[in-house]
Amino acid sequence: MAVARRYNPKFVKTTKTLGVLLYLFLIPPFLSMIMALIGLKFKAFFAASLSFGLFLAAVYLSKKGFAQEFEYKMAHFAKAPKMPYKFLAAVVLALAVFVTALLLDNLLEALFLASVAFVGYYLWYGFDPREDKVPQSKDFSVEVALQTLQEAKESLKEIDALAQNISNYVLRRKLFATLKRANTIVEELEKKPQYISELRKFLVVYVDAIKDVTKSYLKVEKELTPAELKEMEELLDSVQMKFDKELAKIVQKGKTDLDIKIDSLKIQINE
Repeated sequence: MAVARRYNPKFVKTTKTLGVLLYLFLIPPFLSMIMALIGLKFKAFFAASLSFGLFLAAVYLSKKGFAQEFEYKMAHFAKAPKMPYKFLAAVVLALAVFVTALLLDNLLEALFLASVAFVGYYLWYGFDPREDKVPQSKDFSVEVALQTLQEAKESLKEIDALAQNISNYVLRRKLFATLKRANTIVEELEKKPQYISELRKFLVVYVDAIKDVTKSYLKVEKELTPAELKEMEELLDSVQMKFDKELAKIVQKGKTDLDIKIDSLKIQINE
């Protein structure tokens, strides 16, 4: 008999459809709850409710784990998730199956089915990532770099949410274009975290300044004159040009590092 192997699904671009099979576990206890309630069998209703609650908890933990793993896989520079949601989901699922089977007064069968559920969850969905996706380097602090990137990402998400409320089409479009450039820089820095300390001003000062300006703009948007709106447009144009320079700076640093390594290799070869 062939040894069971973990199912390795293709990486998906969304987590909305992941875990759909887990919802099937909710159907039997839910129907049992309804039947017990109709028959006024309160003991059976409590047992079915407990079973349903545990299965629902397993689904919830799985969804949290899928979302966490998705962000981890999308990132080029990230530490392993601290909270093992998928592992906890597998444990809760096994517990739910155990409790449900135990209600049928068969301890051995309950243990067997719980084990099957736990192993089956792992084989189909796997557990949480445990390895950090960070380079081994003494040139920069991994913790500081990760914190700086995370703060920048959160600020950019906040600006994006604020931009949705801007009624002026031209300004809204320019702000979205600015955010696109900013996110591109963040993505590049995830690939080259050794440059984060040098571009900390962009990640902290510039991004926060855009957020503050956007918040202030929204408070007085209806009261601004055409001249003031024009000034805002010109400001965003200047910011986009600045971000383009920052992105070019990252690319140039990468080329410079490559040239240095090539020259170093040539020297070693000629020695």
